[in-house]
Amino acid sequence: MQKIPMSKAVEGMVLAKPIMREDGVVLMGEGTELTGVLIEKLKALEIKRIIVKGRPLDLGAEEKTVEQFTAELDKRLRIVADDKLCAQIREMIIRDYIQRREQSTP
Repeated sequence: MQKIPMSKAVEGMVLAKPIMREDGVVLMGEGTELTGVLIEKLKALEIKRIIVKGRPLDLGAEEKTVEQFTAELDKRLRIVADDKLCAQIREMIIRDYIQRREQSTP
């Protein structure tokens, strides 16, 4: 998955998450393949960013390795390192990160 600016959207990209209005109404569902017409409609609705499947664009930000991500997370959680609930949350965050990385690999 990759969050991209609408200005970088091109035909053929597939939505990984639905696009919703602020009031929760779904404008386009997950799995929708973008066409030129849909892209123009989203721009007209002033949608700024969308989340698409894969990692179709190189936005210049290098993705962290699992080890780098874990080290950064541990640094942030050092104050509550001995808390059992925080340890469980930490593990859930790491599992989610790994799962998102696997889903974004083509």
